[in-house]
Amino acid sequence: MKSLVLTEAGKLESVVNEEKDVPHDCVKIRIARASVTSSDLSAYRGKANFYPIMPSRIAMGLVSESSDFTLKTGQRVMLSPYRKTQNGLLVSGVDKNGYLADYVICPFSDVYAIPEGISDESVVFIEDVALAERIIEKLDVGKTRYILLNGCSSLNYIVGQLAIYYQAIPVMIEKNQELLDLAQDLGIYYTVNPNEENVYQKVKEITSGKMCDYMVLDLDSCPDTDGLMNCMREGGKLCLAGLDKKTSKLSADLAPVFAKGLEIFGLNNGDGEIETGINMIATEVVKVDKLIERVADISEAQEVFAKLAEDVPHPLKTIIKC
Repeated sequence: MKSLVLTEAGKLESVVNEEKDVPHDCVKIRIARASVTSSDLSAYRGKANFYPIMPSRIAMGLVSESSDFTLKTGQRVMLSPYRKTQNGLLVSGVDKNGYLADYVICPFSDVYAIPEGISDESVVFIEDVALAERIIEKLDVGKTRYILLNGCSSLNYIVGQLAIYYQAIPVMIEKNQELLDLAQDLGIYYTVNPNEENVYQKVKEITSGKMCDYMVLDLDSCPDTDGLMNCMREGGKLCLAGLDKKTSKLSADLAPVFAKGLEIFGLNNGDGEIETGINMIATEVVKVDKLIERVADISEAQEVFAKLAEDVPHPLKTIIKC
């Protein structure tokens, strides 16, 4: 079996592993698609918990060997980003090896069957949908309430679609007009470009003076509130979200937090909502096919990681074809 491993910061190397027997409580998977997430890039930049480590926290593949009759050879499955242990939640590519390989062996508990209606590429968005669902639940989003989304990232596009599903009203703030156009294409009607209009005045107009009840800041892509806390109502809720637990960048004026009594909390995983994520994509409540920036071959992985690790926002997702 072959895998790509981060042996040190900035160095992704091909490793040949010995063939192993598949334990009775495990399944062997032929990897077909793997994602590149912010936590993988964090490890590439030198912030891994240990080296060597195999990146890619979520992947899809085909069952190659299994003793479980519910997992048939050739069946499409998703590999979980998480593994629960007595010591807590282990994240793939962070606390244990991820899935950037031709084959992996993992416990049955790490495998989810994928419905026919979900494309191979869409599978790697399931964790994002699960995290978005947790955000909506934690915010306790109510009908006809306004939720401010700072920046067009894959996560915020998904939060916006879920907000609409739960009959809330998303307002997307973004300086890149093409990304705002995509937001509107996904059904997010209210969009504001700070380069073209005063954000505070526009939000005030959209909300008829009520201002926003909630705000989501994706720290992986948009680590700057840019004064947007002034667009929140008294007692509003702010979620700091993302997949990279080691993120350290955040620029914010905290005065409105005290002045308006805002509640702030953070979320960095979608644990407990993976099945919901699968269902939301299968039923097309959330559409992710336009949120892919690039599908690259595994032979291009080093170049892909190097480019994505540059200090430039990459709002859409890159997928590795294994």
